[in-house]
Amino acid sequence: MKYTIALACLFFGLYSWGQGTYTPLNTDSYHEMDRLDIQYGEILPMPHTSVKPYNKKWLAEYAESMYNSNIDLSPQTSFNLEYILNDNSEWVDSFNVSKKPLWKIIYPERASLFSVNTKAFTLRLNPVVQMHFAPELDNKLTFNIVRGFELRAYIKKRLGFYFHLGSTLMRYPSFVRDERVNRTFENVPGEGYFKTYKENGQDYFSTRGYMTFNVIEHLDFQFGYDKNFIGNGYRSMLLSDNAAASLFLKMNIRVWKINYQSIFTELTGQYSRGLDRLLDKKYGAFHHLNFSVTKWLDIGVFEGVIMSRSDGFELHYLNPLIFYRSIEQALGSPDNAIIGFDYKANVAKTAQFYGQFVMDEFNFSQISQLNGWWGNKYAIQQGFKYINVGGVNNLDLQLEYNMARPFIYTHSGKNGQQLANYTHYNQELAHPLGANFRETIGIVKYQPAGLPELNLQLKYINAVHGNDTTGSLYGGDIFQTSNGALATNEFDNWVGQGTAYRTNFIELMASYQFWHNMYADFNVSYRSVNSDIDEEDRSVVWIGVGLRMNVAFKPMHY
Repeated sequence: MKYTIALACLFFGLYSWGQGTYTPLNTDSYHEMDRLDIQYGEILPMPHTSVKPYNKKWLAEYAESMYNSNIDLSPQTSFNLEYILNDNSEWVDSFNVSKKPLWKIIYPERASLFSVNTKAFTLRLNPVVQMHFAPELDNKLTFNIVRGFELRAYIKKRLGFYFHLGSTLMRYPSFVRDERVNRTFENVPGEGYFKTYKENGQDYFSTRGYMTFNVIEHLDFQFGYDKNFIGNGYRSMLLSDNAAASLFLKMNIRVWKINYQSIFTELTGQYSRGLDRLLDKKYGAFHHLNFSVTKWLDIGVFEGVIMSRSDGFELHYLNPLIFYRSIEQALGSPDNAIIGFDYKANVAKTAQFYGQFVMDEFNFSQISQLNGWWGNKYAIQQGFKYINVGGVNNLDLQLEYNMARPFIYTHSGKNGQQLANYTHYNQELAHPLGANFRETIGIVKYQPAGLPELNLQLKYINAVHGNDTTGSLYGGDIFQTSNGALATNEFDNWVGQGTAYRTNFIELMASYQFWHNMYADFNVSYRSVNSDIDEEDRSVVWIGVGLRMNVAFKPMHY
């Protein structure tokens, strides 16, 4: 199956139109594009922001239009637009020449260690480096050391390539090791295979790579190994970048007010670490249709299915224009299908409301009885962004509430199939807490007018997560087989049931960009957990400093 997809990608690529690679997730460009969408979206409508990562070509074109417009921009916005233009220099004719390149070849552009610019071939090469050290009070030193490089290239601006390789040595805070690395299905957050490094450390490669192309002007294809994100929030209840990268083929159609995306991906089933062996595979297929109702309102419809087959991908799901739930039922309901909705509404050029609603299973008759039936599995997100709070430029606030009912994203393992739960490489595909939780997030960001190189962020997260206990199934662990007969309670299920863990996390972060994509970081973080089991109560404080180049800061909570 994978070879068929690869050959198809190569065939289409030879006949492609102009196409850009994609901006890595969680970089500074995303917050700035959020701000521009809220403040100026009615003047220069943006492409559909709920589909991430963003294409570098349209990101550069939008930033250039803003920069060259007659709009009176704040010093911070001008600085951020120049950053985006420098960061996407292959699509811009200005802001990309270094005043003093070393030996005429090293940093010929401000944002590129090495570059090639010809009519037939364009290339950008950069190192990826991070050194972050954070002593954990009353425990060992935590650290994150990354060495690697990233490369993006284009053949006649028609066929794009991207490759990122990072070798990482990491020692996470003690709670991450206890709750992630050392649990039954061990994992390193956001990554795949790892080895043990010295005492309580991890050693792993972080790799991503893909090719991109246009078949026609409005139809893009991407094939490779990376992450995807659907939504406008800090979290996504539909599809997030929480899990490791995966192999996928993505089709994206942009026409009129519509953006339609299909993703077909190969995933790794849950497993216990041990001797080297071929890990079991499962597969996913996802559709997302986004419609710009007006310049200020977007609505979207999502559907996804996780399947497990001994003989590969279920070919029925390759149809990009069909309702997956109907296929899943026609096949005998062996798979895990979900549907969802999302929206984004900009208000008064200062605020944005956004949200998601996900249904795994839903029985209206049971809902109307308010009896807490185990099979009413749904999740909700509601968020709010407010920019320039109190008239202060680039003082921004984001509030977000996430809730997931017990048992959502789980699977019953019907017909002897491997579990088709909503996971990949022992990690959740949507929210990192899985199911049976409620969470509140508050984020304040500030970029001073007199020092736009400095970004300050204060983050607070409060969550209540109901965990399963030995011999019980309360729906908090989405890796467990679930059905009405196995559930501890068929009725009277509620969010946070089981053994409740109440988490508070607060972090103050300061990043100073002293050269393009080169940062000095400082953070102070605190996390506490109060459990129904007194012996599992804990709190931890860590203070970190670091330097990084061409890589986003990686948070260490959850």
